[in-house]
Amino acid sequence: MKKILVLYFTQSGQMKDILSGLCADIQDKAQIDFAPISLVNPYPFPWAQYDTFFDAMPESVLGITFPVNPMPQIMEKDYDLVILGYQPWFLSPSIPFNSFLQSEWSAVLKGKPVVTVIGCRNMWLNAQERVKNRLQELNARLVGNIALDDKHPNIASTLSIVRWMLKGQKEATEKSPEAGVSMTDIKASKRFGNTILYWLQEQQADDALQPKLLAEGAIQLRPNLIVMEGNGARLFPNWAANARKLGLPGDPARQKVLKKFKVVLFISIFILSPVSGSLAKLKTILQKKKIMDDLHYFRGIQYIKGKIGKEVAPVS
Repeated sequence: MKKILVLYFTQSGQMKDILSGLCADIQDKAQIDFAPISLVNPYPFPWAQYDTFFDAMPESVLGITFPVNPMPQIMEKDYDLVILGYQPWFLSPSIPFNSFLQSEWSAVLKGKPVVTVIGCRNMWLNAQERVKNRLQELNARLVGNIALDDKHPNIASTLSIVRWMLKGQKEATEKSPEAGVSMTDIKASKRFGNTILYWLQEQQADDALQPKLLAEGAIQLRPNLIVMEGNGARLFPNWAANARKLGLPGDPARQKVLKKFKVVLFISIFILSPVSGSLAKLKTILQKKKIMDDLHYFRGIQYIKGKIGKEVAPVS
């Protein structure tokens, strides 16, 4: 019986639900161990206020790590496959997940085939590129990626995510839709489990799994989002570096920069979004070949350094 380790970070419980759904049909066909990632000093959920959430931006974007709770249990077995579940924060891997990837416990990934599972609002490309880079450093083999996102319109999904972050309410209301990945998509994620297990049992080539996952709808990526995320991924490191220079997390000195960043971000989403979205769509038409090449790349498992955003070296 194959041994699978499922490593994940979750605040709201959504990622645990996704991974539990994914493994629902293979629980009796493989030995599956679930291991949540947590920080010694965890972030709150729901977040107390906007400022608390935005104060995590510099460290998220700059890849700065914090102590992870020990995970000795994951080192006790020789796993055949590791499934990594995470979510992006500010177009980067969340701080708890990135902290794990830079910790001693990430040694469990060395030499192992890895499937990444992302739960997000709509942008995950830059985060996944950073994860790909770290997996290469660990000599792990990325064999598959599944990205589940919020399929509602940009402004509606933003409003529902803010409600979820601050009030802990995922369910739809009269004014905004269900937040995050829909429960329908979460339940449907079980279709990936048998595909992954069959690939593992048959010992197929590393590049054989992702096409099968894509055929089952593992990634539904809109070309214009590639353009829009690329713009953000180039700008966020500047904001992060400027804020970090003024102080560490919780330092009032950096709040001025963070408040400006928050204003710019919300203007981009709520006011400029229709314009930037239209420009992005125009760019996909004018640069069709490049965008199609990018679309193929981001739907795959290959890693090319500098494909999107700025290279940011993690800091402990």
